Amino acid sequence: MKKLTRFNAAGLVGLAALTGIAGQAMAAQCGTSAAGFESWKQQFAPEARAQGVGAAGIAALMQTNYAQATINADRGQRSFRLSLPEFLAKRGAAAIVARGRSLKQSQGALFASIEQRYGVPPGPLIAIWGMETAFGTQHGNQNAISSIATLAYDCRRPEYFTDHLYAALKLVDRGVLSAGTRGSMHGEIG
Repeated sequence: MKKLTRFNAAGLVGLAALTGIAGQAMAAQCGTSAAGFESWKQQFAPEARAQGVGAAGIAALMQTNYAQATINADRGQRSFRLSLPEFLAKRGAAAIVARGRSLKQSQGALFASIEQRYGVPPGPLIAIWGMETAFGTQHGNQNAISSIATLAYDCRRPEYFTDHLYAALKLVDRGVLSAGTRGSMHGEIG
């Protein structure tokens, strides 16, 4: 009886290991160059469908190109070497704060409705809007979907950007974005 129990336990452990391996094999394999990007898109499409991405989003995914400029920008982010005060000074935080305060006052009703609807207070929205897009004045010149897809494919941080890609593709499905939407090197859209 003990041998049978040990065999069953070993069998279950083996089955769990095989299931885990099979699950990993089903995931789209990340890459470090443009060489595997087209294959990755084919592997990623069923995952995206399983996450609720529809036909328009999948079509947008298939139109993406490996964005080498995005990879270069991602690898060359010197701002990560700065202290917070140095970073804020470099990004013009004083001007962003001044403009943000003005917008918070002049657009108070809008921010109040956003907070009421989504529970997000004006401060974080204004800070992100100002820091990421200079309040919508910096739109970027890269294909946003290609940038996000490249970052989701890249082995450096795919777990972070994969959810961003699902969300962007769902926005394509809803007609909010298109396959040709322009944004920054990292997919932000002003």
